[in-house]
Formats: sequence, structure tokens, C-alpha cells
Amino acid sequence: MPELPRPADEDDLLRRLVAWAEHTAHGRLALAATDRAMERAVETFGLPLPALLRRLYGEIADGGFGPGHGLLPLFNVGFGAVDGYPARISSRSGGRPWWPRGVLPVLHWGSGQYAAVDCTSPQVLVLHYSPGSAGADDTWLVESESLAEWLESWMDGTPWQRSGAPSSCTVAGPILWEALAARLGTAD
Repeated sequence: MPELPRPADEDDLLRRLVAWAEHTAHGRLALAATDRAMERAVETFGLPLPALLRRLYGEIADGGFGPGHGLLPLFNVGFGAVDGYPARISSRSGGRPWWPRGVLPVLHWGSGQYAAVDCTSPQVLVLHYSPGSAGADDTWLVESESLAEWLESWMDGTPWQRSGAPSSCTVAGPILWEALAARLGTAD
């Protein structure tokens, strides 16, 4: 299948991200993901990777750059974006699913919190996952309405959290991901 032409603004975004990633990684960027790694990612994940995410991995580096603990590598013995996915979408011990299908973790914030992309949404919604504690439910919030906006915020230094807001809030404030129950198959 021939590749569709890329939007000029996406090319510009990638050029700026390469420069930003090289600067913030102090010249120690990982190698870009190979075509075979990308194919394996699709086989394991079960869905195509969004074009912009594929370009991040294939044109910049296979993880290791960005805010928090950086973009996850595609594969890294259970801690990669893709290789840990099958375990995430399985049910927890109570039989309840805990990770929605089609949502790929891409960045580890620390303390069990992740940024994840909804690979089924046209704009590639970026979500924030925060594990529940002491019997509380896990929390899924919207970090950004699109992957492109989220990446722009990396480079412009937009603060990830509002002063005084809970640690899992975005700049726009906490916006619960309303599609969660339906995507987990637990909607009434």
C-alpha cells in the first residue's frame, strides 16, 4: 500500500522534535526503531500504530526522550510500550479488565502513572492513567485532545499540572475519560 502524503505541519513538528530530543537527551538518543520492530509492534498490539507515533519511533528514537521517564521503547522485557500490552488488557484477579483495548502506554510518569494514546481515535487522544490505591478505582484522564498537541506541549514547556491540582490533572484540569467503561466492556 503506498504511503499517503504527510501534512507539512507534521513534517515541521517532527523536525522540531528531533532538535528538541537531541538537545534534551544530550546527544544520547537511542537508535530509531527498525521496520521489523514496527511490524512486530503491530502484530503484538493488534492495531496499526498511528502515523505520528510511528514516525516518533522510526525517525527520532525508539524511546528514551521526552518528559517524565521519557517515551517508552516499543519492546523492553515487559516495560516497553508494546510488549507489556497483552498483560495490560487481560483481567485482574477480580475478573475486571483494567486496561482498555486499543490504548497503548507510551510514557511513564513514575509512581505507576502513564501517558497512553488511544490508537482508535482519529486525533490520537492522549490519556493519563493513574492506578487506584487503598481500594480506589484507577483513574483515566484526558491529557491532550491529540498526540500532535501533546508533543507541542513538550517543546513549549507547558506545565503538565496546575498549581494546587491533584497530581494526575492536566493543565486544562481533570477531565475524566468518559469512554472508559464502554472500552473496558463494563458500561451498563
